[in-house]
Formats: sequence, C-alpha cells, structure tokens
Amino acid sequence: MPTIDRATAKSLISQLPPSTYVKNVIVVETPEEAKEREEAGRPAPTSTVDGDDDEPVITQLLDSLRVSTSTLAAEALIPADFEKDDDDNFHIDFINACSNLRARNYKITECDRNKTKMIAGKIIPAIATTTAMITGVVCNEIFKFTQKFDDLTKYKNAFVNLALPLFLFSQPDDIKKNMSKDFDPIMCGPVTMLPEGFTNYDKIEIREGSLTF
Repeated sequence: MPTIDRATAKSLISQLPPSTYVKNVIVVETPEEAKEREEAGRPAPTSTVDGDDDEPVITQLLDSLRVSTSTLAAEALIPADFEKDDDDNFHIDFINACSNLRARNYKITECDRNKTKMIAGKIIPAIATTTAMITGVVCNEIFKFTQKFDDLTKYKNAFVNLALPLFLFSQPDDIKKNMSKDFDPIMCGPVTMLPEGFTNYDKIEIREGSLTF
C-alpha cells in the first residue's frame, strides 16, 4: 500500500530541479509618447517579450508534449480510474493541492480536503449525464465539419433538458450579412457598408504599425 508522509514528500520535491524565474519587461507606449520620444531623439524602448503573438509559445509547448511512438510501448500506458473514496490512490490529495494552488494564485477562497472530496462526488454524476450528452452532440457536429459539409441544413442546434426529458434540434440561421441601405432607422439616414456584405466573423487587419486617427 503506497504511503507518502511529509518527509517523503520533501525528499521527492528536493530532487526536482527548480526552473529559473525570468522577469519579462513589457513596454506599452502610446502614440503621443512615441511622438514625443521621436522628437526628443530618444531610442525606442525595448521589451523582453516580442509582440503579443502566442503562436511561437504554443508551438514550443506542443513540441515539448510530443512523444515518439517508437520509444513508447503500448503496455506502458495504463488508464487511471478516478476513485474519490480510495484514500490510497492520492487522487483527492492531488486535486485538492492543484485547486488550492490555483485558488491562491487568483485570490479565490481555498477549501479543505473534505470539501474537495464532496465537490468531486457531485461532479461525477454530472460528467456521466450532462457533460457526456453535450460532448456527444458537439462531437456529432464536429464530424460534419471535418467532412466539409457545406449544406447548412445538415447542421443542427440542440436544446436538451434531461429532467423532462426533452430533446429539440433546430436548423441554424444563415450568417447575417451587413448590406448598404437607403435609410437605416438607427442612423436615421443612408448607410454604406465597406466592404459590402461583411459579417461578424470577418475582420480587417491593418499592418502599418502604430497609427493615429
């Protein structure tokens, strides 16, 4: 039977190499400050973070998570069955520790081990009912999307009430396109859409650096 006391835990933690904290310097400069700096002939401020693009960070994380199938044997993968009432598997201890770390980081009220165990007991039946139903409905629509269905009538919105039970499926509406009008009741006059027929899913990127109106 596995046991972990405080001394054993401290011994295991001491063997983990801590990562070095590197402070990032992010400089936010308004157009007025940039103009004043340029007139004074001062150099542009430097940041340790290159832009706001998260793609390189995400790519690096995905590369670090990749595992070669040539070095990983199938028998090395063992499914972990969650059991909240077995104190010897440390499942509740792990969840309690992680949730309290997150709570402390975001200034959320922490909870003790017994409350964590109680919350986990309520979540299990919810996962087996509502979560499973939503996952099935969403995955069904994803299958249609990955098969490149271009007929909107093939897709469905779902309204489900498991307590009744009630299952309703409806056809989604077309994307609303904004068109020019001779008279708009909100603007009380004619409006011109540029570009014609754009939707809420369209966007225009202006890649000209810092601009002012």
